[in-house]
Amino acid sequence: MSTAANPPDLPPIEVPCPQCAVPADQESLRCPSCREDLAVLVRLRYAGRIDYNEALAQLRGGDAPAAQVLLRRALTTEPDLRPALALLADLTGARVAPAARTEAADHTDAAARTEAADR
Repeated sequence: MSTAANPPDLPPIEVPCPQCAVPADQESLRCPSCREDLAVLVRLRYAGRIDYNEALAQLRGGDAPAAQVLLRRALTTEPDLRPALALLADLTGARVAPAARTEAADHTDAAARTEAADR
């Protein structure tokens, strides 16, 4: 899990422990109270965002077809994920609202800056 800040439009990860109702620790994804591993619940709740980020990685690696598959999967689980909508539209040549396209470009640029800083 990265320590980079979330973009302003994305809230932090919030998954409560089903046993304790205590929110998961942001870094370990464990319940601070009972130490239960909540990573699977995080994956289920944030599958769309995770697939979107994986699509960005595939694009950086030059694999646009794999990125399209991941973006479609992201939109299946989170249909209103605007950065994924805009990026998929860019890749497929479909039309998309200008606000969503700008948001996707901003998010892609922020991800690239974060990756460069991590090196």
